[in-house]
Amino acid sequence: MNQSASEITVTPARDYGNEVGQGWPVVVAPVPGELLSSWLHRLAMANGIPPQYFGRVLDVAVGDWSAKLDRDLPGRILNLLVERTRLPTEDIDGLALNRDPLARLRLRHNSGSGDPGTSTAQFNRLQYCPVCLKEDLAPYFRRGWTLATRVSCFRHGCRLRDHCPTCRGGIAPVRQNRLLPQHFCVWCDADLRKPTLPAEYNVHRLERLLDDLLRMHVAGHGLHGRTSLPAMLGTVCFTFDGEPKSISRLPIRDRYLFFRQLTEGMMPLQKYSEHPAIELWTRIALAASKHSDLVASLSAEILSQITPGTKKRSGHPDLTALQRAIIRLHSNRRTSLATTTPGN
Repeated sequence: MNQSASEITVTPARDYGNEVGQGWPVVVAPVPGELLSSWLHRLAMANGIPPQYFGRVLDVAVGDWSAKLDRDLPGRILNLLVERTRLPTEDIDGLALNRDPLARLRLRHNSGSGDPGTSTAQFNRLQYCPVCLKEDLAPYFRRGWTLATRVSCFRHGCRLRDHCPTCRGGIAPVRQNRLLPQHFCVWCDADLRKPTLPAEYNVHRLERLLDDLLRMHVAGHGLHGRTSLPAMLGTVCFTFDGEPKSISRLPIRDRYLFFRQLTEGMMPLQKYSEHPAIELWTRIALAASKHSDLVASLSAEILSQITPGTKKRSGHPDLTALQRAIIRLHSNRRTSLATTTPGN
């Protein structure tokens, strides 16, 4: 088509800001239990922006911007997200790990590249259950997966993973520079949902006991005179590959091995670790074998109290005996290190 320049007219498009107002075109509702960074990545992609560049929209530093917001969500960013998504403040703030009573047991953020071509390739950033991601309509990462005391999926019974099964690169959705869902590796594009092995029964039982103890700690968090259970569990250093590290700095492979060693009566501890914390880990490991019995006893006792017409008492040990056992288990807690302020 021949057409002179003078015959071409250009009509200015409407200003984007005026079109959408103060809100973003697409709003993604967070899933209960979702991690803030996971929701931000999904929000970015829904609005046509790869996660790697969405930090600029929020006016936060580039790099691993979303992992930092998980641990520290500034008020100005929270207000911006509320303004642009029109979601309730508490719904967004509840995704972050601010004011976290379990902070000492959250997996530490790794500042390395995570690229399989570098020396930091084996260090974890996030861990996940491949079956959960496969079942998700839109794959997302859970807050519970950030706990170092979690090595398996309670729903599917399989082990968690903290690396790509193909290239073994770190899990870093924030590095994604294309519009791809979170179940694709940012380094090699492989699907992250390759199945893992089932967790061993004894390991899973110990993990369940730890989870129950931490839930009780969170329920009583903030009471004066209480020693932080996460602080004690996170104090001990474990020696793997000749280097002492706290559990929050161990990759999933070493943490799973550590749990298995605990169930077998071994304790790969650094010799200079604080004694009360070592004893606490040891007692929890010993109590794990009786965990199902304790839960059954407690459940039977509660049901006998609330079931109408129930007169027959359970033959299981009463709650007084259970309380004495718990007191003995935590008898040395007050001599531990000072409390730190670490939700599930």
